[in-house]
Amino acid sequence: MRARGRKRPTGRRDRVAWYESAAAMFRFRQIAARVGVSLPFRILVAVACLVVHLVMLEKLAHDRFDWKFDQSPATAPGFADPHGGVHDWDRLIVSRWDSEHYEGLALRGFTMCKDKDQLPKGAFPDDDHACQLGFYPGYPLIGRAVMKVLHVPIDYALFYVSLAASFLFLLMWTSRPMIEGLGLGGTYLSLLLFNTFTSGFTLVTVYTEPCLLALSLAAFLCLHKRWLLVGALLAGAATVMRITGAATGFAYCAGLLVLTLMEHPKPNRVWWWRAALAPISGWGVIALMGYFQHRFGDALIYGHAHVRAYGYAVGLAKVLIPDGRLLMQSIWAEPYDGIFLAAALLWFALGHKQGLRRFKPESRAYWYTFYFGVVGLTIYGSVSCAYCGSTRYMLVALPLSRCGSS
Repeated sequence: MRARGRKRPTGRRDRVAWYESAAAMFRFRQIAARVGVSLPFRILVAVACLVVHLVMLEKLAHDRFDWKFDQSPATAPGFADPHGGVHDWDRLIVSRWDSEHYEGLALRGFTMCKDKDQLPKGAFPDDDHACQLGFYPGYPLIGRAVMKVLHVPIDYALFYVSLAASFLFLLMWTSRPMIEGLGLGGTYLSLLLFNTFTSGFTLVTVYTEPCLLALSLAAFLCLHKRWLLVGALLAGAATVMRITGAATGFAYCAGLLVLTLMEHPKPNRVWWWRAALAPISGWGVIALMGYFQHRFGDALIYGHAHVRAYGYAVGLAKVLIPDGRLLMQSIWAEPYDGIFLAAALLWFALGHKQGLRRFKPESRAYWYTFYFGVVGLTIYGSVSCAYCGSTRYMLVALPLSRCGSS
């Protein structure tokens, strides 16, 4: 049987050269290991990723549309009509699609929505276009606070929030708990795969994903370090960023359950303390639903408003028995969301065991629940529109990049 690896030389000179080469490789790996875990290098990598995304976006905007980063520096986003949309909301090349809604929520919240006692029969609070009940307010509220503190326009404030959240997220990706689970090479390879994903540029845009990613990874690291209350609070904050943030809350509960059963197989006082952390890990969405129920008489008005705004119905039946026409449309029509979704499921199925095997049981419980929560909510919410937006939503399904690094 042929021996694996490079065969050792037999001559004296060849042996000396071989040992020197092996020693040099060993020293290189030692240096790479020290550099790879050092804070300055990790900061440099995080900044470099964000700079590349911004440079590529700016180059794309200039080459294709002859746009500058800021198309109208003298005109900040605002309202010309109290019941109209935000003007100049898309003046920044990083402010597109749903950014208008986040800017509107940051500027006036839900003030344009009528309370339940003000509605005529058969009317809804979101009948007014200016009411933004179909979007979560967590990210806009942070942007509003930054706007007031820094005295900058709302689009720049939200952009700064995204940059800060993405920087912290990328920095946490190369932390020691991640390296312990993926190895040094696997950690940086998975980071590369994440940033080269089709919607990786979302890290530098006026979207909710950066905050959700940062909070979800921070909650995981807290679970790993046994900072359980802090982790629950962070997971709860993630649930009010966007609908897929619910996956973070459930994932934290799953990791907490596995950790508790491993450390305390028999019931004791710790069980009660850990059980109390479960609702805390969903405090954001619980508070939001409570507010909706109190003001509008409908705790689930986000979902109902979203359906009314975009005109498509959701339901478990549609997930289990999808519309064949829409299914084919997701495959052959741009942007091919169905193909990306199927590829993400296949990628995870092939690599999840190898990619997550070195993580602790509670960490694996967190990542499995998080992945299936994100995928499940993505499919449930987009099945009636040919899985529209899957290429963006699946960016949050972090175990995809971990599996690719295996």
